[in-house]
Amino acid sequence: MPRYKMIALTSPTPGNEDEYHRWYQDVHLPEIVSFPGMVSARRFKVAVPLQDPIKYQYLAIYEIDTDDLGQTLGQFGTRQLTQTDASDNANAYTVIVEEIGQEVRHEDVKDRFAG
Repeated sequence: MPRYKMIALTSPTPGNEDEYHRWYQDVHLPEIVSFPGMVSARRFKVAVPLQDPIKYQYLAIYEIDTDDLGQTLGQFGTRQLTQTDASDNANAYTVIVEEIGQEVRHEDVKDRFAG
């Protein structure tokens, strides 16, 4: 079964950071992960921007496991999702990526380039 990740780059609206975090963690992630084909989700915050300027403060990565990506994503329009003014949705960016190679792990390659 193909594995995908949905990556959402977002920021709160000014002055609404606490509500944004509450909504994202307690409402939005569970709503999205409740759809068939969605496996899990985890949130991250930017720790060190490697390029300036940085437009987004937060990132969510959703694991998707499905044979029919179109059907899985199409489910999002079948029910009313809870929205909030605390999320700057007008400037959010979301992308779906498909796994295309094997994971490379440190313990498997650490000796290849030592020296």
